[in-house]
Amino acid sequence: MARLIQYMTRDSMYDGPFGGQAGWPAAGMGYVIVGDGGGLIVIDGGQPNDALCFAELLEAQTDGALPIVDKWIITHPHIDHYGAIQAISRDPELKRRIRVKEFIYWFPEEFCDKNGVGNLLKGANDDMDEVCYNMCAGCRRPQRDEIYKLDDVSLQFLYVPDDCSIFNSSGGNANMCSLIFTVSGKEKKAMITGDAYRRSMQITAWRYHKELKCDVLQMPHHYLCDAFCVDFYRYVSPEILLLPISRAGYRAMHSKEYDKLEGCIANLCAEAKAEEVYKAFEGTSEIII
Repeated sequence: MARLIQYMTRDSMYDGPFGGQAGWPAAGMGYVIVGDGGGLIVIDGGQPNDALCFAELLEAQTDGALPIVDKWIITHPHIDHYGAIQAISRDPELKRRIRVKEFIYWFPEEFCDKNGVGNLLKGANDDMDEVCYNMCAGCRRPQRDEIYKLDDVSLQFLYVPDDCSIFNSSGGNANMCSLIFTVSGKEKKAMITGDAYRRSMQITAWRYHKELKCDVLQMPHHYLCDAFCVDFYRYVSPEILLLPISRAGYRAMHSKEYDKLEGCIANLCAEAKAEEVYKAFEGTSEIII
């Protein structure tokens, strides 16, 4: 049976100041899907400081054989999501320990910030060009409703950043470019949201409605209160939650400073309804899908 592994990023262990002048330190995010035939799919991977540990996690799935990643999906252009593979690709020893066939990502350079300044994602695209070159791997953009199958696992892309006008008028955070897709095995179906914000989840809920029902939901934007969509959560109706959040972030979202905000209320309700909750800072975990 297929497995979905949530990696404990190094930054998920952060337990310092959170909020105010400290900001919201990124927690990183990384997932590995292992098919029943041993096929590997990776989602993000974490910060540059996760490079060695993430490579070791992949090696652990192949009993010492060279890990061959069929698809490495980068949800959106932030370094706490693609930094690990960038660091791996720049390290001669580490890049010999992993083979990647193809990277899947979409960093639209038409994207603008809230002031209308464009071309913000060229640097991230340049980074990924370097990664693909160093890893001798192909790359392409996913298409909405595209379905990809490996072993007993099926992926379906539900939201891709194919219309920048949708989010260029909504604040200009590159989290809005996050891919949203499902991962289905024989036992369970999981929803991956990356760092999606409300707008893309609203659009996805409007397009798919009850088709969104999943057993597992990766909570958007590290379970922080600035990313949620009540309709999306209602349609997905998950029994299991994956929280790629830091210890400090989780504590803050349950504090009086945040827990009365609309986003926190929605996220806390989802957590309360779930039968199982896997927090990244509590350790690398896996779910049979």
